[in-house]
Amino acid sequence: FIIIIFFNKKMNSIYFSLFLLITLSYETENEKIVWQFLRKEGLTEAGAGGLMGNLQAESNMRSVVYENRYKPKFGSDQDYVDMVNNGSYTNFGLDGIGFGLAQWSFESRKQALYEKCKEDIGDIYCQLEFLMIEFNNDFTEILEMLKTSNDLYACTIKVMTDFERSGDYSEALKNFRYTLAKNIYNEFSSSPIDDGDKKKTYMIQDGDTLSGIAAKFGTTVEELCRINDIEDPDIIYAGQVIYLP
Repeated sequence: FIIIIFFNKKMNSIYFSLFLLITLSYETENEKIVWQFLRKEGLTEAGAGGLMGNLQAESNMRSVVYENRYKPKFGSDQDYVDMVNNGSYTNFGLDGIGFGLAQWSFESRKQALYEKCKEDIGDIYCQLEFLMIEFNNDFTEILEMLKTSNDLYACTIKVMTDFERSGDYSEALKNFRYTLAKNIYNEFSSSPIDDGDKKKTYMIQDGDTLSGIAAKFGTTVEELCRINDIEDPDIIYAGQVIYLP
């Protein structure tokens, strides 16, 4: 990929622009890797798209990412991975911290991930192999659907409710994950779909404000409050999914 840097009076702006471009390229490359891997494993385009929409929601398709709330303790994503890889941190399987493409956190699953990928816990190919081991051993019904169904929405929701099991099955979150799945599907599928009737959604991130979200998407705080039944615009939380006009 090509990086073009526009010099600014503040060097921090240059560093941020460079970081952003590298990050976007990294995530796009990961999407290609995951799509090609899943298709070779026999998933239909809808099955691959539905699974990837959920992985995108969980980890932004990054195999080294771990939960943000623990970063004050362990440092950056790469710091956490390095500590696990070099053996200076030995509680990986028991710490309950969501990690990797699927944000594995449950003790038995995370310990199994470590046993499979302990040479490099952040390796995306190893995590994908582990993902398929889980599906083949413990989630065969879901895998069968992902290998036979051409219904992108059904595949997305099946993975969300029966594999990820987030506990939040609201229509807003379903639509959010479906939107992510559809974007990925349309990027790689031979037959992109137009689903303009689905409402656009946004998942609130750490540090977001309604005013900032409104400015980003060309709307107003009042309109966001109206369509989402928000009484106090100052009370929002990371992970909350809202509709956009």
